[in-house]
Amino acid sequence: MSIDGPDGMCVVTDDAAPVAGLVPCDDRPTDEEPVDADEEQPDAPEPVIISVSASDFVELPLVPAQVRVQPEGQSWTVVNLDTIAYTSGEAQVLSTQVLGFDVAVRATPVEFAWDFGDGSDPVVTSDPGLPFPDHTVAHAYSAVAEERRVSLTTTWVGEFQVAGQGPWIPIAGTAQTTSVSDPFEVLEVRTRLVPGPQADRN
Repeated sequence: MSIDGPDGMCVVTDDAAPVAGLVPCDDRPTDEEPVDADEEQPDAPEPVIISVSASDFVELPLVPAQVRVQPEGQSWTVVNLDTIAYTSGEAQVLSTQVLGFDVAVRATPVEFAWDFGDGSDPVVTSDPGLPFPDHTVAHAYSAVAEERRVSLTTTWVGEFQVAGQGPWIPIAGTAQTTSVSDPFEVLEVRTRLVPGPQADRN
């Protein structure tokens, strides 16, 4: 596939490999009949191959997904009741340069590992969760604690696009970010019967 790019160059992509090449537009592949092999042809310039490696992807400044915890706006939660966690599942698009050409990188979250900080196994999901009452990620603490935090490790996959044109090409490997909630206390709530107002018997 060939698409016009900057400075008289054309972006040429190959579906069989996650790379994009930049060649002078006059030298891009065509469907025309080949010329006589005996005719002397000028040397074609080597194409410039552009790719984004897994190590490049890991080094990009991805913004960690914010951890939200319910009950929201409180510095506490309650033993044996659901503490709900959720985050945003939106993709991020970052800009970088490769060999002097503008390259956009799109990072999409695909896995969320929630650690509720009490020694229990992390809750691993493929969705970012939702707030109450449609929540999909929750944990019930079994003991009181003066301070707990929920930490989230998000796994991202990436794609890149050259010069704002052409298809999004997958990047090998993944990247991870880690974020942590504000601290909160885990409380035990005790109930007891108390005398109420006497009913009017008259």
